[in-house]
Amino acid sequence: MTSYIDLSTVEKSMAHAGTQLCTMAHKLHQVERCLDCCNLEELDDLSMLELLESMHEVRNEYQNLRKDIQEVQQLQRDVSTTLRCQLRTMHQTYQLLKKRLELKADQH
Repeated sequence: MTSYIDLSTVEKSMAHAGTQLCTMAHKLHQVERCLDCCNLEELDDLSMLELLESMHEVRNEYQNLRKDIQEVQQLQRDVSTTLRCQLRTMHQTYQLLKKRLELKADQH
């Protein structure tokens, strides 16, 4: 059950990271379009401030995205660890049951 919850959380985090990537790409496209529309020499103070604000937003989105990706990676590691532990437990249970069956077969 824990693995299912963790996988669901990983999927949600990945979807959120994907959304942030789309937002960041859109903002970068806006900045590129702004740069294409005018020469840097022709930019007035207001346009320059808008450009700097856009660049700041893109940087913040990038930092948020990095945090989300790190969170997803940590969740993936947690899920992997949980699955390895469950596999090890299942293997031990299998070995125990196998030995019990062998003992029962030897007794008959």
